[in-house]
Amino acid sequence: MTRSVRYSELVAERKAYDPTPFALENPSVVGGGRFDSDHIGPWTVWAHDLEADLMVVGQDWGDVAYFEKNKGFDAPGNPTNEALRKLLESIGRPIPPPPAATDARDERRSSCGVWLTNASLWLKSGGMSAPVRTEWFGEDSMTLLRAQVDLVQPRVIVALGARAHGCVLGAYGLPRHAGPYKRAVESLEGIALPTEGRITTLLAVYHCGARIQNTLRPLTQQLTDWQRVRRSLSN
Repeated sequence: MTRSVRYSELVAERKAYDPTPFALENPSVVGGGRFDSDHIGPWTVWAHDLEADLMVVGQDWGDVAYFEKNKGFDAPGNPTNEALRKLLESIGRPIPPPPAATDARDERRSSCGVWLTNASLWLKSGGMSAPVRTEWFGEDSMTLLRAQVDLVQPRVIVALGARAHGCVLGAYGLPRHAGPYKRAVESLEGIALPTEGRITTLLAVYHCGARIQNTLRPLTQQLTDWQRVRRSLSN
């Protein structure tokens, strides 16, 4: 089975899943499904290289209202995405700007060396800053996340924040990080995951959204943190 065929199967699994017991919505049913894509999630539309050596795992993508308003895409100039582009460019992995509903197919997105995804692939309600619940990152989310890792086989996984980091670890039956997340971010070695095929290293970084930049980790410091990613990719 080719990677593209297996990926289509994963997308079909995601589209068929019912997250309503967790008070979440599947993009496949929002607006009758007209804003959904043929990717595992909205963020993966942006960068989806099936042979990527770098996978970036965010916490969750956004809420139902944002998804509908922007027709399944991110709003132009989204500050989190702009910050992520700067971080990726700083380690030699530039990616094109996030797509918009009017964009034509862009082959750069499937050959950029990066795979973007989220630990939770479902949409919450109540606004982009609505509270996030631990149960959203349980077994079902971990299963789909591990399937993506097994499919792409990246050399390095970057987890944006503690929930994404914990979800990756849980997907491989590893204990979640104990103690302040800052210690995981500042760990030089990262964690070797028991993946099949190539060795995959999990590295923790802070989320690059404005709230974290303004309270815990400014972008200048995050740029330094990401140099660990560059070193891991070059080893």
